[in-house]
Amino acid sequence: MRIGPALLLLVALASSASAQSSPRDASGYLGQGTIHLEIDDCRQSDPTASNDALRAKGSEHYRRGETLYLQGDYEGAVLEFLSAYCTLPNYQILKNIAQSYERSLNYEMAIGYFEKYVSEIPPDAQPANACSPDPKEDKGIIDRRIAVLKRLQGHVYVESSPPGARITIGNDSGTQANPTSGSVFDLLGGTYTMTVELTGYEPYSQQIEVKIGKPYTYFVKLLPQKGRLAVHVSPPDARIFVGDRLVGLGRYEEVLPAGTYTISAEAPGYVPTTKEVELLPSSVKRELVELEAIPQTGRRQLIIASGIGGAFASGSLLFAFENTGIVGVGTVIGGGVGLAGSYFGLPRDLSLGTSNLTITSGISAAIAGTATASVFTEEDEYVQPIAGASLLLGAGLGYYVGERLNVKPGDAALFNSSILWGTTAGALFAVSFDPPRDVAAGIVLSGLGLGGISGILLTKQFTISRTHALLVDIGGLIGMAGGLAIESLVYPQKTTSEAEAGRNTEHLANYALGGMLVGLIGAAVITRDFDEPKIPIRPTIQTVTGTDGRQTSLYGVGGTW
Repeated sequence: MRIGPALLLLVALASSASAQSSPRDASGYLGQGTIHLEIDDCRQSDPTASNDALRAKGSEHYRRGETLYLQGDYEGAVLEFLSAYCTLPNYQILKNIAQSYERSLNYEMAIGYFEKYVSEIPPDAQPANACSPDPKEDKGIIDRRIAVLKRLQGHVYVESSPPGARITIGNDSGTQANPTSGSVFDLLGGTYTMTVELTGYEPYSQQIEVKIGKPYTYFVKLLPQKGRLAVHVSPPDARIFVGDRLVGLGRYEEVLPAGTYTISAEAPGYVPTTKEVELLPSSVKRELVELEAIPQTGRRQLIIASGIGGAFASGSLLFAFENTGIVGVGTVIGGGVGLAGSYFGLPRDLSLGTSNLTITSGISAAIAGTATASVFTEEDEYVQPIAGASLLLGAGLGYYVGERLNVKPGDAALFNSSILWGTTAGALFAVSFDPPRDVAAGIVLSGLGLGGISGILLTKQFTISRTHALLVDIGGLIGMAGGLAIESLVYPQKTTSEAEAGRNTEHLANYALGGMLVGLIGAAVITRDFDEPKIPIRPTIQTVTGTDGRQTSLYGVGGTW
């Protein structure tokens, strides 16, 4: 910058005090609007001040501006030059302001004041002295300088997380740069739209303003694209977790960033379930989770039954020796062997269905063996061993079938009920007809066989729970008790003669049999919907707006069916 004497400035001010700012070029540059210059906001000088006072004040500001410029305080120099210009405008001061801005690297303002300087040079301007440049030549020099400054580029660095994103920089003229994150690229000064894109992530866009010759750094954290995750769990009161976060009961739906999630579901009485699901961008992932009921173990029950069954089987087998001592010792040893063998031999997770089937099969086989032997002989030394052997054989067969077919507790309970009531019906028929021992044994055996066959057929056609089967059994017992009560009302008088005693027994058996049938059928009908799924009910909260405009919360229950 050329520093002129204050005297020259005063002369210049005096000769051009009447030269006011002419309209500036409003075309702008590099996609930006016209730069606002501080001189556009100059306050009007005191109209009462004389020209000499204005020259003195302007000269003082100008000299301070020169001094600050030489000292390197370009921001202070700008303020003083602006004050000098606003006191008494002169186009030559605009060049000083522009040079001060250029030295402080504020190229936009420097270009603005250089352009203002060029536009304010009068057509007939003459050099202030022999050392001053010709204004016409200086105008061309400054025009070329403006062009050089406008070509200065800003240095831009963009980093993304995750790295490797594609960057597009554009404006109304089109795409100006297309780098990859992590690289430095240059841009002309102006206003641009920056778009950052990476596969699997939401595009990010923002407007950036690049100043001429300035460095810029941007960090963009990209968000994964989102999808909708919908989870339904059975039973409907199961708790749902996404990761370690509890998100709902029975049903959960939310828009989440794409990725892999760990879904867990748990409910009392059910085995907790965990699975990994992958949620893709802009998609809906529906997941149905059916919890399995915790298997009911029958190990303890079968250990006790094994001890009792072992004692009975050992005593029955040794009954053939017709020695009470041997039978007693064998019973104790058999019970101990049964307890120890089952305790150490049975698996920890023995299913309840297998346990129930084993016990029922053993008892049914013992009854069948006893009835079969009674058909051919009345000697207990033969009947008892057959009963004991049948118990062991039936229990072993029931255990094998239960483990092989993975029998459910409900199926085992239904089979047990069929065996129980088939055998009971056979026994009541035998009591009712009072036939010889071999015929009575055959009738009982027939009832047992029919009950077993019915149980197998029923388990193939129906699936019920243990509780359901127990309710039907209770119905049968209540029916039998009711039948016996009715019999006592119909036949209140009991005789002790042998003939009448037989009839009394027949009446009791008949009424008990009839009550049993009515109770079983009635209980089966009443509990027919016991195992049907229930409608899931859950609390709901809604907000409604009344006629007066006030909002009210409504509390209720809701469900899906």
